[in-house]
Amino acid sequence: MKIFPLFLSLSFLAASSASIRAAECKEQNSGKCFDVHGRYNTYADGDAIWIIGTKRLLEASDDKLDDMLKKAGWEDHSIYGDFIVCPESIYQPHHKQRVCIQSYKNLKLGPWK
Repeated sequence: MKIFPLFLSLSFLAASSASIRAAECKEQNSGKCFDVHGRYNTYADGDAIWIIGTKRLLEASDDKLDDMLKKAGWEDHSIYGDFIVCPESIYQPHHKQRVCIQSYKNLKLGPWK
């Protein structure tokens, strides 16, 4: 009978891990969170979101997105979608800005373009 409460608590922890990650990604002194439509990909120097229609890269990583790319073949695929990101560094023109990914939606796996 002691196994059931342990299983129940482990299930709760697993289900709430996504909401804990989102709670950790919030506005800081670096700036307000913002929406972007972009392409998440693995580049030579790390993971990043390219904001479609710009020359701007946001340095970011997400384990679930990395797993999706790994299964599809990260060399040939990208994940397109709408992301809410929160800055972890101050924006400087012509440099990557470090952000955390608060949430994402409308994800589509597609070929690298």
